[in-house]
Amino acid sequence: MATKLSKAKEISPKTRKTVLERQKGRSISGVYLMPYSTEFHHFIYRSGSGVGYEWNVVALTSEEHRAVHDHQPIKIFGRERYSADEFEILMRNHLKENYTNWSEDLCRYRKGWNEEDYEVKRNNQRRPNPKYFQPE
Repeated sequence: MATKLSKAKEISPKTRKTVLERQKGRSISGVYLMPYSTEFHHFIYRSGSGVGYEWNVVALTSEEHRAVHDHQPIKIFGRERYSADEFEILMRNHLKENYTNWSEDLCRYRKGWNEEDYEVKRNNQRRPNPKYFQPE
């Protein structure tokens, strides 16, 4: 029988789908994700009581995921693009931009809390891309 803690750490199929939609089918680095190479990463690791809820999960390529866990530079198409620290900042900023009330503390398991109790909400406000935004 699964405990409430172990259940909260799991990444459900619904969460996987939501994360892929949030990231528009791309990795945090912008690489298109393929079904065979998509992996889901807890920003706050499971070992640090990180929950498997959407505001603590990002989709990465298998190569990026391995590099993150090994604290190695992130390579895109064989070329180093991000240091491990830069990639962590990239993931953190992505989550901050997409969730109101997001904090690392709210990515950790809290005894007696359900997913709804965390009060982390998806930020659905679409911001115009400054590159394409033309004021009237």
